[in-house]
Amino acid sequence: MSSRLNSLMRDNRGGALVITLGLMLLLTIAAITAVHIAQTDIELSFNQVHSDQAFYVAEAGLKQALVTLIHNNSWNTGYVNEVFEQGLYSVAVSHTNVDSLIIDTVTLRATGVVEQAMANLEAVVVPRPWRPFQFAMFGDDSLMMTNNCCTDSYRSDSGTYATTVLSEDGDVASNGIVDLTNSAVVGGDASSAEVGGVSICATCSVSGDAEDGVAPYYLEPIPDSEFVAAHDNNSAPGGFSGGYSYDGITHDLTLGPLQNVELAGGVYYFNDVNLGVNSQLTVAPGETVVIYMTGDLTLQSNTSVNPTGAASECLIFSTGSIFTMGMSIDITASFYGPEADVFIGNSCNYYGSVVGGSVVMDNAACVHYDRALSDFAAGVTGEMVMLSWRED
Repeated sequence: MSSRLNSLMRDNRGGALVITLGLMLLLTIAAITAVHIAQTDIELSFNQVHSDQAFYVAEAGLKQALVTLIHNNSWNTGYVNEVFEQGLYSVAVSHTNVDSLIIDTVTLRATGVVEQAMANLEAVVVPRPWRPFQFAMFGDDSLMMTNNCCTDSYRSDSGTYATTVLSEDGDVASNGIVDLTNSAVVGGDASSAEVGGVSICATCSVSGDAEDGVAPYYLEPIPDSEFVAAHDNNSAPGGFSGGYSYDGITHDLTLGPLQNVELAGGVYYFNDVNLGVNSQLTVAPGETVVIYMTGDLTLQSNTSVNPTGAASECLIFSTGSIFTMGMSIDITASFYGPEADVFIGNSCNYYGSVVGGSVVMDNAACVHYDRALSDFAAGVTGEMVMLSWRED
């Protein structure tokens, strides 16, 4: 009896040992698995950190390339293994074209590398279009309207003035003061970059918003290269027909009283332009005339300019100091002269857009903004803008 009991006890101790060893094996396997999982998680986290860092390094390369393009629009050399933080970036630059008449689309492809991680980004960049005619009237220093003068708008590519006229979108603005007196009417917004810069008399009205303290509006300078090109490819006097006086040395154009001249399509370079009483300057039907001026533009009473054309077909870019209109002028044009003092006299009707250093409009004169000009691009600026980007 005693021997059987001892044998049973030995069997139980052996079973317990086997169970203990089995449990220890299971715990060991579980511990090894846990360590392996933790190590894998650490490696994944480490790789994710490096992948994120590689993305930001590639993004830094894109931004640096964009800055370089802004300073030099023709830059195409790119970067190779530039050091940034803990990584390297490379950027390849691809221009779709180098035709100055077409907006050049630039593709930037950036690669960022940190340790073994890599990120690839691609961005599409274009020059920002220059749209100089966004207002009925803009005066950089000041803008004044008095004595029943007005603005409104129409759209030349959709119909006549009579069929498309609106008492809105005839916006006026200045980086200085905007002063409306004696029943002046703005058929649109009136805005000034100066705090308290908009003054509206009791008998005046603004159909849109009147705001002051807005962000200043930057007037792009007219590139000198455009004046050089206009001088070297001047369509004057070969593009003239009719009665006129033109000085080929000073590049002054003068129309005497009752004289009429028609300009064929093309680019013209002038110093002073003086149109006498009851004279007329027209643009050949269906053509576009671009005028570059370095002097003064004077329209005497009862003059008409491009009366049957569109404002986008008679473009005037001036570095001169004066643009003055006498009484009862009828003009359809777009004028851009950042340094010019503009005066619009009695009963003038101006169809298009006027941009000057200062603008004064008086005595029942009206500017009718051509809304089609809001889409008109006169070229490109030096600023490059990113249209889209993606991660490969």
